[in-house]
Amino acid sequence: MIVEITLLVAAGLGNLAWDLTGRRVSARARRRARRDRRRESLPLPAADDHARDPFDVVAGLAPEPFVACTRVTAEELDRVVDHFDLILLRAEAGESMVGDIVYIGAEAPRERGRELLDAWLLAVAELPGDVVERLRDLGLPDLALADTRERERARNYWPNAHTSTMHLEATATDLEGAVVLLVAFLRTLTAVTGDPYR
Repeated sequence: MIVEITLLVAAGLGNLAWDLTGRRVSARARRRARRDRRRESLPLPAADDHARDPFDVVAGLAPEPFVACTRVTAEELDRVVDHFDLILLRAEAGESMVGDIVYIGAEAPRERGRELLDAWLLAVAELPGDVVERLRDLGLPDLALADTRERERARNYWPNAHTSTMHLEATATDLEGAVVLLVAFLRTLTAVTGDPYR
């Protein structure tokens, strides 16, 4: 009994040491590779002295608070997806070792992702119907993100939703897709209003 407890403690400490070093380095490498695969990124102001926010020009298409909410949601969801690079490595380790030794920590990021989707979809619901239709013509991803939210809610009922690599990979993929859709929508807004000849 003492030998088993000693082995579990040693394995737990070894896993913790690996989590603080090698696993985090691997997670950063995954994050860089994932971001390199993206075709879209949020528009940034130019680097000169007269630079202005690229979102200043979208006021005629969408209410400014909604554009700001969309921008913040995309940035925050991107941070949540960043957490999943480490969470997935932990889940893979948990499936190959004794599960109680590996702390995965997926509950808080998954909850934060659902909160962000809920808040953004609520902001869409508060827009007038004609504005929503006009924005859908420009790529408003409200229907796709509502589907993402429902899939995530359904996954949350599985007993191993917070430890299964399969479920966590699906969540990470869905949230990454939500980031890409929101960023593409914001880029479309700035492109449509920024250059009338496009």
